[in-house]
Amino acid sequence: MSALCMGCKKKEQPEDRPATTVIAVGHRGWDLCDEHAQKFGGYLVDLFGSDGLEPAVETPGSVVVTGEIPGYEPGAARRALENGGYRIVGHVEEDTTLIICGVRPAPHKVREAAEAGTPCMDATRAGAFREAVASGRWVGEDRLPAVEEKATAADVRRETDEQRDLRRKREADAMEKYNHWRRTELPKEMEASAKRWEEEREQKEQAEIRRIARSQLPPELSETEKIRAWARKNGYTVSNKGRIAGQVREAYHRAHDGQESLDLGVAS
Repeated sequence: MSALCMGCKKKEQPEDRPATTVIAVGHRGWDLCDEHAQKFGGYLVDLFGSDGLEPAVETPGSVVVTGEIPGYEPGAARRALENGGYRIVGHVEEDTTLIICGVRPAPHKVREAAEAGTPCMDATRAGAFREAVASGRWVGEDRLPAVEEKATAADVRRETDEQRDLRRKREADAMEKYNHWRRTELPKEMEASAKRWEEEREQKEQAEIRRIARSQLPPELSETEKIRAWARKNGYTVSNKGRIAGQVREAYHRAHDGQESLDLGVAS
């Protein structure tokens, strides 16, 4: 979250503005935007009748800012440094006196600072950047952060003959394995896949045929409907609904038990 102008917040402005500078008195400071910095700075000029003292701390050279500064937007952090008389550069130069590292600093900038021995300020420490803005003292006493090194174009060009030969051999071996797989294994896999597809297609066709055949069969009668149909066929009088007489049920079962016995005798 970026530091917001305390003047805008106090006046309940419809839009909060990011703070770009700090007016400090002793150990206390107030984050202000450019408009409120000029306004309250004007109060001090009118009060004391002067434009104030020149900065007591000289800031020669340049400063590198890399990574996200907690509590500050990138533009606000740069303006805060520029308001203190610092020159912001993108790479470590001969006159660079400090590198300020925030969250996720650029690896190549950290490496440049390490090679040049540039002092580092760790802006991820709680309140470190704000305290430096308030006091005007930018001190590089922190260790450079550990970052993941990425291979640059120069690193690639520095590849040794042995490394290049090893890399080419790995690439050739991988290509040879791929070509062997295409010649031997790929046709087998394609044939097996085609066979599986044919079997699945045939199974689906048979299932569809069985479904259509079942849909065309007359619905199977229930036990009660079978008894009614047999009774009418054999001269019994039965109603379409309601309970079937016990003697009709017994006659039906005797007739079918005898048929089952006959079927079993024929089968034996």
